[in-house]
Parts: sequence; C-alpha cells; structure tokens
Amino acid sequence: MSYVPSVVVSNERIYGKYYLLTVKTLRRLVRTPQPPQFSMVWVPGVDLIPLSYALYEGSSATFFYKVVGDGTRNLSLKKPGDVVAISEPIGRPFTNVENPVFLVGGSGVASVIHYSRYLKNFSGMWGVKSGALAEALLERFPKLKQLHLVSEDCAVGFCGKLTDFLDRLRLDSDTTVITAGPLEMVRAVCRWTRARGIRGYVVAEAMVKCGIGACGSCTIGNLLLCKDGPAVSCDVF
Repeated sequence: MSYVPSVVVSNERIYGKYYLLTVKTLRRLVRTPQPPQFSMVWVPGVDLIPLSYALYEGSSATFFYKVVGDGTRNLSLKKPGDVVAISEPIGRPFTNVENPVFLVGGSGVASVIHYSRYLKNFSGMWGVKSGALAEALLERFPKLKQLHLVSEDCAVGFCGKLTDFLDRLRLDSDTTVITAGPLEMVRAVCRWTRARGIRGYVVAEAMVKCGIGACGSCTIGNLLLCKDGPAVSCDVF
C-alpha cells in the first residue's frame, strides 16, 4: 500500500475527545475517496489509524475522529505544519443508495458528512453523549441538520440514547439504513432492522490494522472490511 505524505493544516478539538483533522496531501490521491471509504493515517513512529473521510477536496482531506487510544492521542497532538501520511482510499464506495436513512452515534457521523456532498436529501438520527458536540459540529456542517439529534445529556434534540427512539421511525421495506458508531449501538440497530425486514448496512473500520487484507484483523464472517467493506450488511453483525 502506498502512502502520501501530508501536512497538517488544522487539528481542531471540537469538543471533549473529538477532533477535526485537515491535511494537505503533497500530491493528489490517485483515486478520489467516495463515501464511506477510509484511509490509514500514519502517525510517524506511532501507529496506523483507520479513519473515515469526512471531506476530500482537491488535495485537502478532512477526518473527524475521537481519541480512544495511544494512536489517536498522538494524532491529536499534531500541529499545523507537522507531517503525517495517508493511504489511498480503502474499501469500496457505497453510493448507489437514494435517500438513505442514517442512524449513527458519536464519530460515526463522519461518513454522513462525506455522504452529504453526494446526496441532496437524506434523513436519520445522530446520537451523542453531549449536545455540545452536536452543536459544535453543526456550525461547521449545517447539512447535518437533516438528522434528528439525540443527546444523553438532554441538551439538544431527543433526550436519551439513539436506540431508545428507533420505534419512532416509520420506515418501510424499501428503505436502506446505514449505521455507524459504537458497536453496542450498531448491533442494536441491526437487530431492529432485521426484525422489520429493512435493509441495513454498517460502516465499520475500527478493527482494520494493515488495510491490505494480509493480517486478517478485520475479518467479519467471511468478509474482510478493508476489501469487501467498509459498508457491510447487518447480517454479519
């Protein structure tokens, strides 16, 4: 896998442990990233981190991520002018879906930001622990207002967890649900869609290590997320 040296343009703490990273690649990527593809972001001397694209314009790539371990913690310390590297986009595009319903939690909204550049209309819900996170990101990406908000601190939108409000959705069997976020939430959404005969897909990249299908760490059933995903059927969850 080839990596493109990239210079950090900004690495802004949005709220709590959530950051918005923008880098400028020193050459254009060979393939334009399409949702919900991701890249392996190389933090020199530290780790390779799989991150979904939030935006890609020209030679500028933006990622929305949460600090969850040493790799992302070190990434959060990068300043403008520091050098990282990003791989060519990994996985398959999943863009031939009209008016999808997104049910996402936390940083799982990154792929929705990317999708919003390709879709005029979409709907769904975004669940967050703190309403302040949602408000901060909505300032930067107002198209996310097409999603209903659910906050555990009851600061914005519905009060509670996203999974508390699934039965308020009126979806038919022609609907395609795309979910991303914490594993427990994703599994609950998939159980809900299966019980109603609704097509459900999960955008998953957190368990990817090498990104080329060699290590086997991203195996789900008989699928490799880095090759067959990152959008995979709810049937394998």
